[in-house]
Amino acid sequence: MASTVIERTDVLRSLVTSLAQLRDEMGVLSITIGIEPGAVSGGTPSWEIALRNDVDRLLHDSAARSMLDRRLDQVSTRLEELLEPAMSGRGRALYIALASGATREAIVHRALPTGACVGPVAHVLPLLSVLGEGERAGLISASRDAISIRESELGSARDVDHIELEPWVGDWWPEMKGPARANPVRGQHMVSQRDRYTRRVAAAYRHTLDDASIAVGLLAVERGWRRAVLAGDPRRTGTLDAVLGERGLATTTIGTNLEGVRTEDALERLQSALAALVARQRAGLAKDVLSAENGVCGLVPVLAVLAEARADSLLIDASRTFPGVVGADEGMAAAMPGEDAADLTDLIVSRALATRAAVIAVNGEAAAALGAVEGIAATLRW
Repeated sequence: MASTVIERTDVLRSLVTSLAQLRDEMGVLSITIGIEPGAVSGGTPSWEIALRNDVDRLLHDSAARSMLDRRLDQVSTRLEELLEPAMSGRGRALYIALASGATREAIVHRALPTGACVGPVAHVLPLLSVLGEGERAGLISASRDAISIRESELGSARDVDHIELEPWVGDWWPEMKGPARANPVRGQHMVSQRDRYTRRVAAAYRHTLDDASIAVGLLAVERGWRRAVLAGDPRRTGTLDAVLGERGLATTTIGTNLEGVRTEDALERLQSALAALVARQRAGLAKDVLSAENGVCGLVPVLAVLAEARADSLLIDASRTFPGVVGADEGMAAAMPGEDAADLTDLIVSRALATRAAVIAVNGEAAAALGAVEGIAATLRW
């Protein structure tokens, strides 16, 4: 099993896709863990208590209690490692097919909600939340003399490029001089033309910034960025913002020069601004779907379009459950009053992924916008 933190979206996306296809005649056990930094004070960590309570409940309620107990015993050593605070990555997930014993694992930087459940398919919604919010994005700091470019992906950041903005205007570029205007006192003395020289230097800086901004725009397209956070000198970030906007990126700007700020502190501010940008985008998307002509809202309409493979994207409140009944070939329908109901959440997500619909897990303001339509909506392909 993998033991390193997943830092690439393509790796996590591939894992989520394979997990969504996982089937087992006795069900799939899904375990997710969220490590809270600094929460350990000598006793049993809160996430371990929460997980063990969920497991005890499953052992008490599950019809496959003996098999569940057997599989948990087989992975007990690895599960203890995943609960260890010192291990890398705040989010850990373990999936076990009860009948076959097949296991899959994921470790990510961001904490996942702690819990355990057994269902017909894997509970991948927490990983989809990380995936959607952790898409590649640019973190760009611009000072008067340079642009530092980092890339955020799944909660980590890496250096990508550094572009110097200072043009070649040093001692080799002599100060401009010329004859003084006609003056009987000064005659033909040579005088400094400082204003012209200053304008020439400013023009050189602007030209260098324009070239650098174009290079950043090309880099954004090459690396597949959809978002970017800009920080620093407004005269620099304004030009960069315009170029990135032309390339179709959503941007946000921190009006502070981070030059000289500790790297950890600067990255924290940039990542925080990126998270706020994602939240605003999600809220806007949810509101747009509610009024879109090619959108459907509510559990019954969404189940209908999923059955016809018409959904282009699925927006789903990650904190809600969706009660319904499951028929042959995993056919789904909303539960009628008084009818025994199962939680359809994971089957809905699995069906969407199987039909290549984008699954967007929402929370906060975006989830509130979907509250009036049972927490679920979809846009249509046709």
